[in-house]
Amino acid sequence: RPLYIHPPPPFNPQSPRAQNRKIASPGDFRLPSAAGLEMMPPMPSMHDIYRRHRAEYDHLVNAEDHERHLPEFLNSLVDWRGKTVLEGGIGTGRVAEMYADKARRVSGFDREPHMLEAAGERLARFADKLELRPADNLDLPLLPEKADVFVEGWSWGHSIVDGPGSVEDIADALFAQVRKNLAADGFVVLIETLGTNSLQPAAPHPRLAEFYQLLQSRHGLRQTAISTDYRFPSAREAADTLGFFFGEDMRRAVLAANSPLVPEWTGIWHGPLPA
Repeated sequence: RPLYIHPPPPFNPQSPRAQNRKIASPGDFRLPSAAGLEMMPPMPSMHDIYRRHRAEYDHLVNAEDHERHLPEFLNSLVDWRGKTVLEGGIGTGRVAEMYADKARRVSGFDREPHMLEAAGERLARFADKLELRPADNLDLPLLPEKADVFVEGWSWGHSIVDGPGSVEDIADALFAQVRKNLAADGFVVLIETLGTNSLQPAAPHPRLAEFYQLLQSRHGLRQTAISTDYRFPSAREAADTLGFFFGEDMRRAVLAANSPLVPEWTGIWHGPLPA
């Protein structure tokens, strides 16, 4: 199972994994003829997706990590039994579903009520120990009880890329919101992207690259990179779904690869609450 402790080993393009994936990067493929290629409508912004397209979002994330590497790693990293967990940017509850059965209490926050509604439906069987409330990662409420674990999945990266100010200042502000709600011996788990339709794990945006470096150098967290590849029913569905979220260039690249499997890399930064 491909599981790498940062930094990942050198990539071998002749390896069976690379050959079997049939990947084409945007700069390394031949496009189908224009006659055979339908153009997509303009893709919505990520903010619009989170406000109005929860069904499409769920379709995307349900196809990701078809080999279940992420829940396997999270359950090896944290003993969730009896823990009080605070999750920021809970979205549709995809990550919470991986640990909620074992946790004692889950407090989940998201700035979009549209996503919280979906999380409530997905996590309905845990309603007796679940609290869902609207709140931004940069303005979390003060909880009545300190949490044992803070987790976020693919949400701090949006704050870093979209927010005004320096990467360092935004990261400090995010950690300040965690620190006020986490026990002194609490544990932090941050899950963020390391690239879509890429042969190697790497930050897909300069601000994310700076942020990921700060998580290790300034905040003392360890990084683990895992493959969380997508698997769709067909290559065409893979292209259309990823194109809806990532644009026409991504759709064309996935179409050119002609595979229902699309590589995805995920980074997990983890460790005790930074001092």
